[in-house]
Amino acid sequence: MNSQKNHINKAMQGAMILTLAGLLTKIFSAAYRVPYQNIVGDIGFYIYQQVYPFYGMSVILATSGFPVMISKVMSDYGYGHSIKVRSKIMTITLLYLIAFGMTLSIFLYILSAPLSIFMGDIHLEPLIQLASVSFLIVPFVSLLRGHFQADQNMNPTATSQVVEQGIRVSFILLSSYF
Repeated sequence: MNSQKNHINKAMQGAMILTLAGLLTKIFSAAYRVPYQNIVGDIGFYIYQQVYPFYGMSVILATSGFPVMISKVMSDYGYGHSIKVRSKIMTITLLYLIAFGMTLSIFLYILSAPLSIFMGDIHLEPLIQLASVSFLIVPFVSLLRGHFQADQNMNPTATSQVVEQGIRVSFILLSSYF
């Protein structure tokens, strides 16, 4: 009974940590848009709005989609097993995620010209190609987050979420200023 209560408390604590991190990232995301649009103007904001969904897909996969899957697999098949078994599960998972990430990246890169034409602006092609690179990072971020989440340790996930958002917002504002 005590073990189950401890498990529930840890899960609740993890949920609270992830909720706070999610709120902070949403605040960052909302706060930078006004200065960003003031810096780049309507055309720059239009470009951002057109290309960001491609990057956003990779963020969703890396922050919630794959880590939850990895956590579930590790909980179901790795919990209570040796480090060797857990490492094998993580290695196989990483290989699948790398193949998936590369496939998505290549697919988006190759289809960047037709997509930009479909979107009505051929000048978006190099920006879509740049966004395709983000899918190459997804496997590694997902694996780390999923590993920690399987151990009910949400602090690294929450910290990386806030740090990533801070870096992203800073990079966007600094690069648009220059």
